[in-house]
Amino acid sequence: MVRFMAVLALFALFAANGAMAQGAADPLAEAVERNPGRLEARLLDLVAGFGGPEGLTGQGIEEHIALERAGARASALRRLLALDLDADGSVTRAELLVTQRAASATGRGRLERQFAAADADGDDRLSPEEIAAAGLAAGLTGLREAEAALLRAALRLDGNGDGALTAEEVRTGLARLAPEV
Repeated sequence: MVRFMAVLALFALFAANGAMAQGAADPLAEAVERNPGRLEARLLDLVAGFGGPEGLTGQGIEEHIALERAGARASALRRLLALDLDADGSVTRAELLVTQRAASATGRGRLERQFAAADADGDDRLSPEEIAAAGLAAGLTGLREAEAALLRAALRLDGNGDGALTAEEVRTGLARLAPEV
């Protein structure tokens, strides 16, 4: 039942992310229209951080997406595993209550919300499967599919068609899309 609930939750996330990505006619054009300076800075950072000597490739973009999602997943897992006071791989309501006593008022509320969201079967115990499902869901929200689609669309700025995006191609391509950049 827990696995079914986790799969159902992930399906809903994928469907929502897919609907958002399909709703965007051109994520690159929309991002340029929304905030061209922010997009330029972000793409230049991506080229500098994940691009090789020749520039940013599709592989570099996919590595960035995977890293962002892994970081979000690790953060969520860390928060939940910190509640596992007896290191048995699961978290009980009693463990949550002990942890909440040491937290601020805001922290207590956040812990309660995270626990309730991860407790797919409502039994007041987070199983290892529920903890893993919560981490996976957090990873998918760490960088949504619409955002990933925007990053992938940035390769259209590759002016010379060599499959690698350079900082100069970012500047030139964005200037072509939005002369005010």
